[in-house]
Amino acid sequence: MFIINIEKKFDLKVEDLNSPVVLIGFPGIALVGKLAITSIVDSIKAKEFLSIECFNFPAKANVEKGYLEIPTAKLYYKSTEKDKGNDIFILTANYQPQDPQGVYEFSKRFCEEMHGITNGKIKMFVSTGAMISDIVKDKPKIHICGTDQDLVQSFLKFENTKLMEGGIIAGANGILPAYAGNKGFAPGVCLLAETLPLPMMTLDPRSSKALVTLLKDYFSIDMDFSKLNEKIKEMESILDSFKKQADHFMKGMREDRGPDSYFR
Repeated sequence: MFIINIEKKFDLKVEDLNSPVVLIGFPGIALVGKLAITSIVDSIKAKEFLSIECFNFPAKANVEKGYLEIPTAKLYYKSTEKDKGNDIFILTANYQPQDPQGVYEFSKRFCEEMHGITNGKIKMFVSTGAMISDIVKDKPKIHICGTDQDLVQSFLKFENTKLMEGGIIAGANGILPAYAGNKGFAPGVCLLAETLPLPMMTLDPRSSKALVTLLKDYFSIDMDFSKLNEKIKEMESILDSFKKQADHFMKGMREDRGPDSYFR
């Protein structure tokens, strides 16, 4: 039996909602989407609105600063201060559901819950994630797809974006916006920032910043990039150190070559 428990932290008045959108960032490759979304939560000081227990999350208790809790997804909320702005809901978690049934059940229940809370006012569901690429420039490109082509085109008007022609997006970052759009809740869009498959990097804040920049420009979000910039410097320092170690290792290999060496 699939179990989801949802706890509401405060009440919202439907009549006060202004063109609300849902931003989504579950853990994935290099935590690109999750880092982008949590950076927005911190920067705009969004408040926790829903706590979602899903019994399909891994059986791994989280510990933070000595506090022990079971895995939950969190939905945050921030109202717009602009006349024609968007209220923002932000969904993230430390884990994704573990199997296909869990992903579909979570997506279904979440879409139904948001439809009920907002009386069908959600304008779009926007998920964020990463796409593996062999080459990533200083500003990673963002590949875009969605359930509504006009909406996709509205994102493609921004710099450094590219239409995702084909492929597969695994997990909740792909299924949730697809489910929302295909089942008539609201159009779904997925934004995937290019990232390199580097095993020594558990985060790619540069790719996360590319996502945040697009969301900032699209929704006119007031963002503070200072924490992301700090993480980018840390990443560059690690990559530089790794490069120096690799160069030193290869230099030693070249110097050790004898007449019978297989290295050429």
